[in-house]
Amino acid sequence: MSFPKAGALVTDNDAEINLYKHAHLLIEKAVSKGVRVYAKTKINGKILKENQTQLFTEAGHTIHAQTVIFATGYGAQEEVKDKNAVIHSSYMPYQQIK
Repeated sequence: MSFPKAGALVTDNDAEINLYKHAHLLIEKAVSKGVRVYAKTKINGKILKENQTQLFTEAGHTIHAQTVIFATGYGAQEEVKDKNAVIHSSYMPYQQIK
């Protein structure tokens, strides 16, 4: 190898993506399928139930949903405390798209 770094990883078939653009494209796709997105909305209360979630906004509104995606990074696992909310990885492994 041409670099002097102890413990460096060298892999084949890896890729890089623009995470900001990728996330926004995923959001656009979700919106095109009917998902409502509440960006920059401060939540100051919540009731999490099996089939119905209520989120209370700082502005005094209530959001009712069957499914909620907490897009807050690692902090979401601590926030939700759901046995099914597990962070498996902090990276996306390469997958060949055919």
